[in-house]
Amino acid sequence: MATDLNSENDMRDLAGGALVVFVGKLARVSRGAFLLVITLLCGEGVQGLYSMAWAVSSTLNKVARFGLLRGIVVYLTEARAESGADRRGEHAALGAGLWIAIIASATVVLGTYLTADRIAAFYHKPIADALRIMAWTAPFIALSWVFTSATRALRIMRYEVYVRSVTGPLILLIGGVIIGLAGFGLVAIACVQLFMAVGNLGLAIFFFRRHFSLRASFHAMSQATPWRAMARFNLPVTLADLVYALLTSLDVLMLARFVDEAVVGLYVLARRLASIVLKAPQAFDAIFSSVVSELSTQQRHAELADRFVTVSRWILTMNLPIAVCLLLVGDSILQLYGSSKLGQSADLELALQVLFMLAVGMMLQSVFAVVEPLLAMSGKPGLNFLNNILWLGVNAALNLWLIERYGAVGAAIGAAIAMLLVSLLRIIEVYAFRGIFPFRRAQLKPLAAGIGAALPTWLLRDAIDDPQWRALLSCGVFLLTYVGLLLLLRLEAEDRVLLLRMWRSVRRRLSRTG
Repeated sequence: MATDLNSENDMRDLAGGALVVFVGKLARVSRGAFLLVITLLCGEGVQGLYSMAWAVSSTLNKVARFGLLRGIVVYLTEARAESGADRRGEHAALGAGLWIAIIASATVVLGTYLTADRIAAFYHKPIADALRIMAWTAPFIALSWVFTSATRALRIMRYEVYVRSVTGPLILLIGGVIIGLAGFGLVAIACVQLFMAVGNLGLAIFFFRRHFSLRASFHAMSQATPWRAMARFNLPVTLADLVYALLTSLDVLMLARFVDEAVVGLYVLARRLASIVLKAPQAFDAIFSSVVSELSTQQRHAELADRFVTVSRWILTMNLPIAVCLLLVGDSILQLYGSSKLGQSADLELALQVLFMLAVGMMLQSVFAVVEPLLAMSGKPGLNFLNNILWLGVNAALNLWLIERYGAVGAAIGAAIAMLLVSLLRIIEVYAFRGIFPFRRAQLKPLAAGIGAALPTWLLRDAIDDPQWRALLSCGVFLLTYVGLLLLLRLEAEDRVLLLRMWRSVRRRLSRTG
C-alpha cells in the first residue's frame, strides 16, 4: 500500500511539475521575440554579434553555477531526510552552495576580463566590451541558481518558471525594444542582459524566503558547511554542463569563425525556432531530478526504471506533434523573420534547410535526454561528462569538415549527426549501468499515432495552394488525427494521470479567471 501511494505521489508530482515547467519553457520561446526585435531594430549584424558574445558568456556561466542546480537538490534532500524538524542541516547545505557560487562566479568575471580582447581578436569581431559587461551576469545567475534549486528540492517548480521563463525573457524583450527604438547598439544590449540577471536574482530571493531563511543561509557560511563534499559532487556535473554548453553554442561559435555576422544571425534565429522541441525534456529535467534523487536514496530501483520509461514516453508523445507542426509552419514563421531588414540579405531557403536538420536532430536527442539527470542524480555524473566530451569531439570534427564546404547547412548537419550518436550511446548506458531497457510496447503507441496522422496531413498539404492556410490546416488535421489515434490505441494509466493533471490545472485557472 505504501509503495502504491509513493508511486501515485511520484507520478502526480512528475506530471504536475513537468506541466508547470513545460508551460514556462514555451513562454521562454519569447526570447526568440527578443532576437527578432533587435534584428529588426538594430540589424542582423548587431544581432549576430550579440549572439556570439552571449554564446561565450553563457558557456562561461556554466562554470559560475558549478553544478549547483543538482548539488543543492541532492544535499538539501538528504539534509531534510536526516534532520527532520531541525533545519540547521538545510541551511548548512545552502551556505555551502553560496560559497561555491561566489567563488566560481568571481573566477568567471576575472577570467573574462583578462581574455575579452583575445576572444574578440580570435573572431575578428568587436565584442570585447560586450563580453566584459556580460561577465557580470555570472554572480547574479549563480546565486539565483542556489535559491531556485532550493525550491526545486521541495518539488516546487513554478518559482523557477516565474524567474527564468517569464520574468527574464520579459525584461529582455522590453529592454530590446527600448534599446532598438533609441538607436543604441551592442553594448546597450549587453547591459539589458545584465539587468535581466539582476532582476532574476531579486525574484529568486523573494520566492526563496517563503520557505527558507536567507539570514540563516548566509550565517551558515561562517560555520562548518559541506562545501568540499558538494564541490566534489558538483565538479563532474559542472564539467558535463560546461561541455554541453559548448555543444549548444559550438555551431554558432565555429560559424562565426568562417562566415559573417549576418549569416550567424540567421542561423541563430533558425536554431532558436528548432529548439522548441527541446522544451519537453527540459520541462521534466527539474522535477525528474528531484524524484530520481529520492528514489535512489531509498533504493527503489524498480520504481526508478518505471519512472524513466514513463517520462521518456511522455516526451515522445508531446514532441512528435510539436516537431511535425514546427516543420509544417516553419516556412511561414521564417517569412516573418524575413521581413524588413532581415529580408534584404537572408536566404530563407537556407534557413529552412537549417531548421529541418536541427529539428530532426533535436527531436532524436529529446527522447532520451532524461538519461542525463538519471545518471547524475543516481551516482554516475561522470558518465555524462564522458558522453558530452565524445559529443563535443564528434560535433567539432564534423563542423570543421562540413562548414567550409556547406556553410550554415553544414553546421546543422554536423549537429544533427552528433545528436543521433549521443542518443544511441545514452540508450546503451542506461541499459548497461542501470539495467533499464527503455523500449516497451507502450512506446510504440505515439509512433503509430504519428505515422497514422502523417498520411491525411500529407494529402491535405498537397491539395492547398495558399501557404498560410496550408500550414494552419495541416497542423490542425495532424493534431486532431494524432490525438484521436492515441485515444483509439488506449492510453496507459500513467498517461491518464498526466492528462488528468493537465485538465485540472486548466480548470483551476479558468475558475480563477471567472
